Amino acid sequence: MKNRDFFKGVPFAHRGLHDNKTVPENSMAAFKNAIDHGYGIEFDVYLTDEGTLIVHHDPSLKRSCGVKLHPEKIKNADLGNYRLFGTDEKIPLFKDVLALVGGKVRLIIEIKVTKKYKQTCSAVIEALKDYKGDYCLESFDPRAVLYMQNLRPDLLVGQLYDPNPIQRIFCHRLKSHEKAAFLAASIKTLKSSFYTKVQSADPSTAIVTWTVRTEKQLALAKKIADNFIFECNAKNDSYIPAPPAE
Repeated sequence: MKNRDFFKGVPFAHRGLHDNKTVPENSMAAFKNAIDHGYGIEFDVYLTDEGTLIVHHDPSLKRSCGVKLHPEKIKNADLGNYRLFGTDEKIPLFKDVLALVGGKVRLIIEIKVTKKYKQTCSAVIEALKDYKGDYCLESFDPRAVLYMQNLRPDLLVGQLYDPNPIQRIFCHRLKSHEKAAFLAASIKTLKSSFYTKVQSADPSTAIVTWTVRTEKQLALAKKIADNFIFECNAKNDSYIPAPPAE
């Protein structure tokens, strides 16, 4: 049950503990806030053309920074110019996030889907080689999952599942779930018998669900999954407050 043991305990804050009002997602402030409250942290990583690992979610800076630019195209010299959601927070470097966390809480690190998945996976693994904290890696791209698992069989690597059936077909065709240490299931598909079948075949396979935003989703996550990734948002009254970090 080694894989499932990693996920026991406190839940994970989606892109840090943020509200997208004063504390933006995937920011150093959001990560510090999660640490201060004792939550694990989930966040996303891109590799730029200059070989720099940055933390950002969308395939464009439009929503977060008001600039139509792919994260892979960001130049190091311009990083400080992109401010997140109208705050003073800027796009973090992966190395700075690792230094801030320093093993205080567990991390779920998502490798974003790009053509450079091998380079990104290798760069992330290299950056983590001296990191002393607990972490796992995941991706929607089954090629990235298999590449990481083959490169470092000792790592905890998971397959993310999108509600889009095309993505699931791609994953199943490559059978990435057979190598994955855990499955990260959308809360929208958590009731699928597929996850329980995988777990029945290998009881060590953990099931983590994302992204829990409502009380109904929270109840379902606690009932079915080994753990969950949650999100708060001061701009949306239907979102849950941060659950107890038990």
